[in-house]
Amino acid sequence: MKNNISIDDLLNKIHKLTARETAVTLSLLRQNDPSIVLTRDNNYFIKMLNDTHIDWDRLLVLLNNISSILVPENDLEWIFNSQRISLWFFHHLSNNKAILPPPISNNFSDYRINLITSFDCSFTINLNKRRVSSFWTSDTINFAPPYLPQNFDFAYEQKLEFVTNAKRLYSLISTDYKNTDWIDIKNDDQLHWALDYLNKAGILIKPQLFLARNNSDIFAQICASLDTLDNDHDLDYPYTPSPNKKYFISSMRKAWSQKKFRDKKDIEAAQDLLLTRKAKKQLSELSRAYGISSVEMLTDIIETAHQTANI
Repeated sequence: MKNNISIDDLLNKIHKLTARETAVTLSLLRQNDPSIVLTRDNNYFIKMLNDTHIDWDRLLVLLNNISSILVPENDLEWIFNSQRISLWFFHHLSNNKAILPPPISNNFSDYRINLITSFDCSFTINLNKRRVSSFWTSDTINFAPPYLPQNFDFAYEQKLEFVTNAKRLYSLISTDYKNTDWIDIKNDDQLHWALDYLNKAGILIKPQLFLARNNSDIFAQICASLDTLDNDHDLDYPYTPSPNKKYFISSMRKAWSQKKFRDKKDIEAAQDLLLTRKAKKQLSELSRAYGISSVEMLTDIIETAHQTANI
């Protein structure tokens, strides 16, 4: 026994915590003990109990109520089940710090886990809240020092409203398929060109921990960046794409067409210089037969020859 609570009671509560609840609880405890690591690992939480001085009675109150300061999982699924939307939400959240407490920094290497933990653990210290005997009122934690923090406002109502309005906004302003269907998810050159184009224009979303693993992630990053172009739309009014968004996408599309035209001319010039008339004719016949460009045909021939040679 420690205070009036048994270790079994605490262990049972900790084992039942979700990953999100564990991270938020540890973020509170860390305010008085900087050595505590912010993690989503319940086993670490249990180990930490033996290494720190915590009032178990008050900790149990916190564990019993921790879920009430978290935006429900089903209100966040639309964000974290889509790479494109999670990237857009990161940008939207980062640019609305005046509405919510600033997201808390953490050490999770996974981009999405980092994002949701930053959102969950953001809070402000509310020194004007009156302490009450229940230790809990609305979304404010009122614990007496030195064991647990007091008067931390997790802005639950503001977060819930923010997420709801974000969903409404995204459903309106997300870029139509007809404005992204010209981007070929299988074309590595085009995808990386688009990233560079958006980056030079200053609108590419680049979360610090986001690393694209495949073409689908790159495509999501491109589309999410285009989605942000109308983030300032007023929800009180009907939506139509702004002239700025229409012009930007149109200019980007034209820039890609111009690049393809220039590249084609460069390739034709190189073929005229390097290939005999007979070789050019044969290459043209082969590319038509296979339904691919002459460059793709040459690349395929070279790769096949290289593999056969076992170099």
